[in-house]
Amino acid sequence: MRPILLIATLLRVLAMDAQLLFDRIGVEQGLPSDEVHAVFEDRDGFVWVGTTDGLARLEGTRVRTFHHDPVDSSSLAHDQVNCIDQAPDGTLWFATMSGLSRFVPRSGTFVNVRVTASGNDALQANRMRQVVAVGDTLLWVVTEAGLFRGDPRNGRLHSVQDRPPGEGPAGRMRSNSSLFWDAPRATIWAATARGIASWDAATDRWTDHRNSTMLPWSDLSATGAPVVHDQALWYMRHGPYTLFRYDLRTGDLTALPDVEEQPNRFELRCQTFDAEGRHWIATWTHRLFVRAPNGPWSEVRPDGIGSPSTRAGCLRTMRSGVFLLGTAGGLAVLRPGAQAHTVLPFDASPFAVSVIRAWGEDTLLVGTEGGGVHLVDHRTGASTALRVEVPGAPDDVRYSANLVHAFGATVDGRVLVCTGRGLAELDVHAATLRPADGITALVPNGAVSAFTFAERTDDALWLGTWQRGLWRVDPRTGEAQRVDTADGPWGRLPNLMLLSWLSTADGGHWAGLNNGGGLARFHAGRWSAVMNAAGAHVGGVVRCMAQGPDGLLWLGTHEHGLVVHDPAGVSERYIGRRDGLPGTRILALCATRDGTIWAATPQGLARRPPGAATFAAMLLPSALDGQAFSRALVELPDGRIAIGVGPRILLHDPLRERHGLPPVPVFTAHRVGDATVLGAPADLVLEPDRKALMLELGGLGVMPGEVPLFRYRVLPADTAWKEIGAAKRIDLFDLDPGSHQLVVQMSLDGVHWAPEEAAVAVQVLPPFHATWWFRALALLAIGAAAFAGFKAYLHARLRRQREAFEREQAVLAERMRIAGDMHDDLGAGLSALKLRSEMALRVEQDPAKRAHLGSLARTAGELIGSMRQIIWAMNADQAELADLVAYTTNHARRYCDEHGIRLRVDVEERMPLRTLSAEQRRNIFLVVKEALHNVVKHAAARQVRLVMAWREGALDVRIADDGPGPPAHAEATEGNGLRNMGRRIAALGGTLTLERSTDPDHPGACLRFRVPMEAPPNLRSIGRPTRPEDLRSA
Repeated sequence: MRPILLIATLLRVLAMDAQLLFDRIGVEQGLPSDEVHAVFEDRDGFVWVGTTDGLARLEGTRVRTFHHDPVDSSSLAHDQVNCIDQAPDGTLWFATMSGLSRFVPRSGTFVNVRVTASGNDALQANRMRQVVAVGDTLLWVVTEAGLFRGDPRNGRLHSVQDRPPGEGPAGRMRSNSSLFWDAPRATIWAATARGIASWDAATDRWTDHRNSTMLPWSDLSATGAPVVHDQALWYMRHGPYTLFRYDLRTGDLTALPDVEEQPNRFELRCQTFDAEGRHWIATWTHRLFVRAPNGPWSEVRPDGIGSPSTRAGCLRTMRSGVFLLGTAGGLAVLRPGAQAHTVLPFDASPFAVSVIRAWGEDTLLVGTEGGGVHLVDHRTGASTALRVEVPGAPDDVRYSANLVHAFGATVDGRVLVCTGRGLAELDVHAATLRPADGITALVPNGAVSAFTFAERTDDALWLGTWQRGLWRVDPRTGEAQRVDTADGPWGRLPNLMLLSWLSTADGGHWAGLNNGGGLARFHAGRWSAVMNAAGAHVGGVVRCMAQGPDGLLWLGTHEHGLVVHDPAGVSERYIGRRDGLPGTRILALCATRDGTIWAATPQGLARRPPGAATFAAMLLPSALDGQAFSRALVELPDGRIAIGVGPRILLHDPLRERHGLPPVPVFTAHRVGDATVLGAPADLVLEPDRKALMLELGGLGVMPGEVPLFRYRVLPADTAWKEIGAAKRIDLFDLDPGSHQLVVQMSLDGVHWAPEEAAVAVQVLPPFHATWWFRALALLAIGAAAFAGFKAYLHARLRRQREAFEREQAVLAERMRIAGDMHDDLGAGLSALKLRSEMALRVEQDPAKRAHLGSLARTAGELIGSMRQIIWAMNADQAELADLVAYTTNHARRYCDEHGIRLRVDVEERMPLRTLSAEQRRNIFLVVKEALHNVVKHAAARQVRLVMAWREGALDVRIADDGPGPPAHAEATEGNGLRNMGRRIAALGGTLTLERSTDPDHPGACLRFRVPMEAPPNLRSIGRPTRPEDLRSA
C-alpha cells in the first residue's frame, strides 16, 4: 500500500511541475464564438482570431468583430474562418468555408474570391482550409477539393492536383495545417495523402516521390502538420503513426519516441514550437501534448485551471513571446513565465482561505473563513482538514469557532489559533485542532471573544481581541491583565479594538488598532499610542504590518493605502493608487527576504521590488478570476510566495518569471466627419469645415484581465499630459489651424507608462479666408482698390487743383486788370492831383490856403504809396519770400529816413525758395509797417533794428527800438493796432509777442512774430504765372 501512495505522490508532483496556467479569451470577452479555428498576428501587432461564427481582431481595449452578411457582397465570405495569412505588402487573406476574403483596411470591408466551378466541385473547392501568401503575386490555397494556386492580381484560382510531376504534389491535402512556408529556404512543405512534397520558389517546381528517391520525399505514407524549427522539418507519418524529425542540413531522418507509452494512435491536427522552445502537438482526437526541449512528453488536461479545452485547432507564438492556442473552449493565452505560477491542487470550498503560515519545509498551515484549518503539503497539494468541534452549537457558533483570523505563538508545542470565537490549539504532528480552554479562560468572556493575534514576548503572551482590548497573560502564574484606555501598569491604548501585531528585528513590538486608534508601541515595558507631527494617530485603522529591510514600518490601512513609518524620525509617508496600488484597502502585507514589499487589496495584488519607487500590479491567471484576495500572503522558505485567492492557493516563484514585451499603444481606427477608417492613420489633413477628429485607441500586448489606461497631449500646444483613464477613444473638435502632433501613452496601472508612444501628425487647413493665397488675393484686391482709389483721388485732386488754378488765374487776371486800371486811372489822377497841389502851393501866398494845399499834396502822396503797396501785394511776380524781404526792408528804410530814425536791418543773405500767397505778403508787410508806425508815433526812439531771419521752416521777424519800452501790463492796455497785428499773424498760423528787448543797443520795446512758410493747400501745386508781363510794377 505504501509504494502505491508514494507513486501517487510522485505523479502529483510531476503534474504540478508541468502545470501551465492559461488565460482565456472567449465569448464573454467579445469573441464571436468559443470555437477557434485560426489565430494570426499581423505585422502591425494585432491578433486576428477566426472562429466558427465570425472573425475577430483583438485591439487591447476592444474586440472588433466581422461577420458574413448575405445581402452585403463586401462582407466576410463566410462566418467560419479556418486560416489567416498576410502577404509581404500587408494584405490580409482569410480562408473561409465559402471562399477566400481579402481585407480592405480603410473601409473594414472584404473582397471575396471564389473558385469558378459547378455542382459539388464548386462547394468542395470553396470550402477553404488554409491559405499561404508567397510574395505579393502568389497564393496557395488548401480546399476540401485539394490544392489551388492563385494570383491576387486577377483573383483567379486553379487546381494543381493530379498534375504531372513537378507541376503539383502527388497526393491530396485538405487540412488547416497541410502547408508550411519555409521563408529562409523559399520552400513550401506540404503534407499530403501520399507523403511529403515540397515546392521551390526559385524553380517553381514541386518535388515528391514521383521525381525523388531521397527521404523524406520517397515515403508514400500519408503525412500531416509539417513545421520547420531549429533547422529541421518536423512532421507526422500515419503509417504507422510516428513523429519524424528531418535535419535540413545533414539530411538525417529521425523517428521520435512515441508520445504515449503504447504506439501512437492519433493523427496530428497541428504542431508548433513556442518562444521557450517547448514542442506542442494537438491531435484530431482532442488531445494536447507538450514537452520541454529534450524532455518527456506531458499531456495538458482541461482541469479548470490549465487550458480551457484540449480540442486545439491552431497554435501560434506571438512576437512578444505569448503563446496562443485556438481551442473549442476559446482562445487560450500562455504568457511568458507562466510557469512562475502554480495553483495548488487544493480547494477549501466552500470556504475562502483567510491566513497562511509556512511550517517546516513542505507544510502550509491554512486557515479558512469558517472551515477551520488545513494542513497542506505545498509540493503536492495534499491536505488534511481540521475543525474545532462545538457539539450541539448552532451553525453560526460553529462557523465563528472555525473562522481563523491568525496563527499565533507556539505554546507547549501547539500553535495558538485565533478564531472568531476564542482561541484554539493546533497540534501539527498529531493533526488535531481543539479549543484552548486553559488560556481562553484567563480572559474574561474569552470563550465568546474574537481574537486577532496571540503573540509571545520573553515572559508573557499578548492576546489581541476585537472589542475586549489587549491582554497580557502570564502562562506561569495564570495572571491576566488588560491594557486599558486609562493609564495602567502596562501603559494605555487609544481603544480596545486590536487588529494586528508586529515584532521587529530590533526586538520591538507594535500593535495595530481599529476605529482610528492607529499604531501603538511597546517600549520600556509600557504601551503608548504613536502620534504624528500633527498630533493624530499614525495610520488610522491599521489592518496589517510589515518591516522593510531598511527598518521602516509598512502599515496597511483600511482606506488610506499604505503608511510608511520611520520609528527613528517619527515621520510618515502615504502610498496610494498614484504609487501603483490597485486599491487603498490593504488586506495583507509581506516583506520578503530580498526586500520586496507585497500588498494584497480587494482590487488585486501589487509588489514593490527593491529600489523601485512605485508598486506594480501582478496579474493572476484567469482561472482564478472572480476569486477574492484575503490576509493570506506569506513567503515560503524556498522563496516562493503563497497567496490565498478564494478557496485556492497560488504559489508564485519569482525566479521563474519571464517578462514579455511591454504593451504598446496604437490607433485602431479613426474617423474624420462621418468616414471611419480602420487601422493606424497616416498623417492626417483636415479641412477647416470638417476638422472633427475621432481616434480609437488600442494596445498591443495587453493580456486578458488588464485594463489599459491612456493619456495624450497635442504638441506643441500642450506641455502637460491629459489623462483619459480607460476611455477607448479621443475626440478632438477645436484644433487650431496649423501643424499638430497627437502623442498617446498607455499604462496598465496609471503609474508605469509604456516607453513607446503612438503618434500621428495632424494638419488642420485654415479656412479659405485665412489661407495664404486668399490673403495674397485680398492684398492684391486691396492694393488694386487702393491704387484705383488713389488714382481717383489724384484725378479728383488734380481736377480740384486745376479748377483752383483756373480760379486763381482768373483772380490773378482780374487783379492784374484792377491793378492796371488803378495804375492807369487812379495813379494818373492822384499823380496829377499831387502835381497840381504842389504847383499851386508854389504860387499861393495865403498861409491858410498853403496849409490846405500842402495837406492835399501829402494825402495824394500817401494814397499813391498805399496804391503801390496794394498793387505790389497783387503782383504774382513778386511772390517769393526774398521779394517780400526786399520790399519790406526798402519800405522800412524809406519810412525811417522820412522820420529821422536810424534803421539797422539784419537779413539773411540767402532766403529759401518759398512762394507766398498774397495774404501772407500783405499781412506780414502791414504788420511791419504798423510796427514802424508805432515806433515813430509812440516810442520816441532814435534808432530801430529790423531782423528778418529763417528759423526751422518759418519766417522770424523782430522789430526793436531804443525807446522807453512797453508800459507795465501791456497786455491789459493793448490797443487796436496791436490787436489787429495779432489777428493778421494768427490768420497766417503764426504767433506775435510784445516784450522788452534784450538787445543792449535797442533796450526798448521788441515786437516779435513768427509765421510758418507753408503755402495754403490749394496753392502748393500752383506755380508762378506764365505771363509776368501782365502785371506791371507800380
